[in-house]
Amino acid sequence: MKAIEEHNEVCRLITEIGAYRKLANPTITGYEFQCIQLVSLVCPKYLILPYLRETAKEMKTRKPDSKPTWRCKVVLYGSENDDPEFTKLIESCGALVVADRHCYGSLPGREEIVVADGQSPLDAITRHYLDTSMCPRFMPQDEMRNRKQQLADIAKEYKADGIIIEQNKFCEYWSYERTIDTIIMPRDFGIPVCSIEKEYINGASGQLRTRFQAFIESVEIKKIQEGK
Repeated sequence: MKAIEEHNEVCRLITEIGAYRKLANPTITGYEFQCIQLVSLVCPKYLILPYLRETAKEMKTRKPDSKPTWRCKVVLYGSENDDPEFTKLIESCGALVVADRHCYGSLPGREEIVVADGQSPLDAITRHYLDTSMCPRFMPQDEMRNRKQQLADIAKEYKADGIIIEQNKFCEYWSYERTIDTIIMPRDFGIPVCSIEKEYINGASGQLRTRFQAFIESVEIKKIQEGK
């Protein structure tokens, strides 16, 4: 129960810090947030909690850049991504990553575990992850449709202009999901998508940079055409 309490406090703090990404001019970058999120996954909770509390307090008074350095906002969506340098590459091209809907991200991933009266802690933990996981290994039609709607809702909530879908090679579940979403998100929700397959180790940064820059330019053109 103590471990669950510590976990839940980490979740509350990560959620609080991540909420600043919803601002019109966010006060935290995707790279900064991913570093915090990854540390919170691997560091013992009692060690990281004091620093998370300090960061959450500092965020209350952190000021945004006087002039935004980004050209558009994107949701980073897909399979395993434990490399903050990949997020930094995206942001160096001009797209601010405002939401992290991937295997090591916080959406989902930072929901608190609720232990019902009379329920064992282990049962609460296992049921929590079965209920909240949005992994594409869950393949019933209702689950798949729910994931598409949730992704569209995240893009709207975080004021994203587009979605970057990344899939590591040989991850078959995300290969199916990426292929489907590349069609459905623009067609059914009107959200631009940049779809890429990448190595686990980012060794093709030049090619990826070209893809990201072209996608950002297309998003900018779309915004001009829509008068935004």
